[in-house]
Amino acid sequence: MSTGADCHFVEREPNQWYYKIQRWPYGEWEEYDQHGPFPTEDAAIDHLDENYANPGGWSTTTYADLQAREAWRKEQGR
Repeated sequence: MSTGADCHFVEREPNQWYYKIQRWPYGEWEEYDQHGPFPTEDAAIDHLDENYANPGGWSTTTYADLQAREAWRKEQGR
């Protein structure tokens, strides 16, 4: 069974992974616990598994994703 907590993994710099997971009560507060850095996404997931109940899913943003978004913003003049 999953908790339904909001959870995000992000690679802010190459090989520096972080995650944030929503605090209880889920859906009522926009407060998160943040953890990292970890050398890999798998290491961050292992930490999540060892310290929190299953959130039921998450989003992942890689460093390449962040760079592509920044390039697009510059292209759009933002």
